[in-house]
Amino acid sequence: MRYCPVCESEYRDEIEVCADCQVPLIEADEYRMRKRREEAERERLTKDAFVPVKVAESAFEADRFKAGLEQEGFTVLVRTFHDTAYDGIYEAQKGWGYVEVPEEDRERAERVVAELEQAFPEEGGESSETE
Repeated sequence: MRYCPVCESEYRDEIEVCADCQVPLIEADEYRMRKRREEAERERLTKDAFVPVKVAESAFEADRFKAGLEQEGFTVLVRTFHDTAYDGIYEAQKGWGYVEVPEEDRERAERVVAELEQAFPEEGGESSETE
């Protein structure tokens, strides 16, 4: 059997391209190997402790930093303070939420966050140097 690497549909051996995705099919052995790798990565992510590398002041800011970190190859988790029992109380004091990465990536991610903060200074925050 052959499989589509995108939609995971199963095909007969004589078929070479997925009818839906228009991509070359892969052999069953490669398909099973990919599935094992995906499962191992899911397992790793459930065991890893995620740590905050940025306190985001808004959903927009969280998305911006998440996209920048993902572009650099990080696995990123965004946790909002709306998920807490103190909905609204901590928001003004501590921001909108955390942008988090696995603990093993913390130092490198903090460097990327610092670079992103320089590239995108806070909007509506402190007065700028041009004033």
